[in-house]
Amino acid sequence: MLISEVINSCERYIIKKDYKSFDQFDALTSPLINRLTINNQLLKRISIQLIARSPIDLHFLGMKKMLHTKTISDLLSFYSLDKKKERNKEINHFFKLLIANRLNEKYIWGLKFPYASRSIDADVTMPNLYNTTNAGISICHAFPYLNSSNREIAKSALNGIINSLETEFSYVDEINKGWYIYYPGQKDPVYNVNALTIYLLVFIKKLALNDAIFLDNRINSLISLLIEEQQDNGSWYYSRSDNGKWVDGFHTGFIIESLAFAYKEGYEIKLKETLEKGWSFYINNMFTKKGYPQYFLKSREYPIESQNCAQAIQTISNISAWLNWEEKELLSKVIANTIKNLYDNEGFFYYKKTKFATYKKPFFRWSTTPMMLALTYFQQLQYSKSICNNKIFLNDKV
Repeated sequence: MLISEVINSCERYIIKKDYKSFDQFDALTSPLINRLTINNQLLKRISIQLIARSPIDLHFLGMKKMLHTKTISDLLSFYSLDKKKERNKEINHFFKLLIANRLNEKYIWGLKFPYASRSIDADVTMPNLYNTTNAGISICHAFPYLNSSNREIAKSALNGIINSLETEFSYVDEINKGWYIYYPGQKDPVYNVNALTIYLLVFIKKLALNDAIFLDNRINSLISLLIEEQQDNGSWYYSRSDNGKWVDGFHTGFIIESLAFAYKEGYEIKLKETLEKGWSFYINNMFTKKGYPQYFLKSREYPIESQNCAQAIQTISNISAWLNWEEKELLSKVIANTIKNLYDNEGFFYYKKTKFATYKKPFFRWSTTPMMLALTYFQQLQYSKSICNNKIFLNDKV
């Protein structure tokens, strides 16, 4: 099976579904569940986790299919990176759609559905740093391919995002390091989203669309946070807070990818030791010998989880392309294992597979568009270096 066939099949499927899907965390879009849990954050959290963890699909309880913000930004990046076809029509379409989906007429984005966790109780209007930085990164990818009027809007959008980082999320200055708040009101840094913010600010600086000195100051301050708060073994916790002291695969992956992007764009002296240490930890501790990305540190093969697999493919592909740190055998195993276990021939990727059950619901935001994007980065690596064969067969022994 050609990787291009998988990508094209996914594209056809999500077009057929008008880009809308359920989500594993969308329990509160059900009028019934929303009414039963109103004003009770604990009940909201329990409901969300029950829906997400149930091997039986419970979306008959009234959840709503949506065009998710992250689906839009993933597709904007995907079409911008697809060098095999002329994609300008799609790029301009999804750019306009992304701008139309911002919140409160500001350059901020969020989940656009109610969500609750231990530290968050968010309504549909609450922005978050993750969706906002991903929106910004996708606009940077799209920028060279936008028509003249959309390019002017994109300039305003990227400058507006920088302003929103300072005003809506707030920059916390700790003298020799600093960070941005993930959700309004949070009091501890979340390392992975601040790493993504480094990626965004470096990308904007590369496009020369804002004050380079200001951007450089912020980038260096965020890099210092990631350097100083990296663990001795090369990992990063989810956050500095007491309830964030855990390590997982896909967050580690996009920290390393973001730092590698900054490294290749001129921050190599400052980042060299940190990045080498993080890469060594990731490769040696977050994959099984058979090439399965581990969801948590020491969680072994299961769960085989779509976001984690997609980020592993994307991270290893980009590190190889950007820094020549190649992991050809591991990358091929990860792709083969992912397709074998999570790909549905109808044209989407399952949410996850555990030892006892497969969660087959197509969640575009979490599973399918991240995988399309990751496999596109893999194709870019193939075309630029020819280090892997384009054919990954489902019956290969790995």
